Amino acid sequence: MKAIRRWRWARQANSMKWLIFGLFATLLPLSCAPSVATAEQLKIVIGFPAGSGLDVITRVVAARVQTATGTTVIVENRPGAGGRLAAEAVAQAEPDGSTILSAPIVTTAFTPFMYKSLRFDPIDGLAPITRLGNFKFALAVNKDFPAGTLKEFVAYAKAHPGQIGYATPGPGTPAHFLGAMFNRATGTDLLHIPYRGSGPAATALLSGEVKSTFNTTVALLPLHKDKQVKMLAVTGSTRSPAMPDVPTFGELSMNLGDIENAELWYGFLAPGKTPPSAVQKLNAALVEALRDPTVRDKLQNLDIEVATDTPEAFAKIVKADYERWGQVIRSTGFTLDD
Repeated sequence: MKAIRRWRWARQANSMKWLIFGLFATLLPLSCAPSVATAEQLKIVIGFPAGSGLDVITRVVAARVQTATGTTVIVENRPGAGGRLAAEAVAQAEPDGSTILSAPIVTTAFTPFMYKSLRFDPIDGLAPITRLGNFKFALAVNKDFPAGTLKEFVAYAKAHPGQIGYATPGPGTPAHFLGAMFNRATGTDLLHIPYRGSGPAATALLSGEVKSTFNTTVALLPLHKDKQVKMLAVTGSTRSPAMPDVPTFGELSMNLGDIENAELWYGFLAPGKTPPSAVQKLNAALVEALRDPTVRDKLQNLDIEVATDTPEAFAKIVKADYERWGQVIRSTGFTLDD
């Protein structure tokens, strides 16, 4: 499948009401500070490109932390390997509370079981601070795709094996794994087509470069509101408040296994040997920012359900998801090669 020049489709995408890009533009100055952290600075590392869903969400929180504490907050993007490179960098950073990671559940619960070797321990190498919030993934198709429901999509995919590609934010991301789980549960043969972030994957769907995508609702919400794509289903136990007309995978009763119960989160983590006192200080600053009404409203508009924890409570969540998803991933035999 030949790739179509991305710049051509980017021009089309610019005409949409991209809420996340608007927020990104207002928060971009946070990344203009010097890259070397000091005692008066906090660096938040993200494993995805600038303008991606997690990047925009993190910048909303970072801006509030900077305003409330007077600390210079640097947002640094280290995209690659589905967030693994950023996690490795933070795990190896000085454990003094000046560098933390903003990451999805995949970093601690999926990645350890998809790669044969890692340069960090996802449990001992990273110290949980707090969740940022819960998020959903969706399966969506191009508006011209000849299927309008999940059952119709599965039927069409079975009739055209190996001919339908699904875009994701990158290899090793939750979207990649959800696609693999979907193929296994439905007997379809969707082809994985990775992009460098949720935004490029959404643009590829909009342009028709790909026919479907597993992507965050954060990235797809503007397209859904403008009726530019067809949303077939979302993860989670309840429908998304931002798109209540889209059913969950579970309520469609199609025996999709673990996809139906997938609860996903974004969270903040520090280097594993960071002193508890420093972790508690970071927790206090981040939780205060996440409880700010303006921040909560902005995140809700991005379909993020704000959720905060004590470091101890978040550590239990991380460990439980590590064990749960490890069992699921091992049962599928799903791995990634470098």
